Amino acid sequence: MMNQHPNQFSDDDFERMLSARLQQAQPYLMDDDFTANVMAKLPAPKKLSRLQECLIVAVPAFIIGFLILSQMSLFATAIKLWAWLMLVNVSTLFEVGLLLSLCSSAGVAFWVAKQHRLF
Repeated sequence: MMNQHPNQFSDDDFERMLSARLQQAQPYLMDDDFTANVMAKLPAPKKLSRLQECLIVAVPAFIIGFLILSQMSLFATAIKLWAWLMLVNVSTLFEVGLLLSLCSSAGVAFWVAKQHRLF
């Protein structure tokens, strides 16, 4: 058995102390429905319109996008894009277009399935 320091408590001592404290705890103070009355008198939360919700998302996104674009060199980006287009052959562009159309078709199919509650 381990030698305990005289000031150390075992788990059983802590449980007994905790039980004693909880038994001595004061019961809930009755407020004669004061809290319920105050809550009932509070105004209903305002519901945002669909336009306000869209603006809350769109305006910061537009500002952040503008700040990111303002830090980029558009001329250098245009040169890189032109160089990439010169290196890419027609079949690769066709494959990219096919992949994008498949992704958009899958997105539409997912949306339709969700609207008809198929999953």
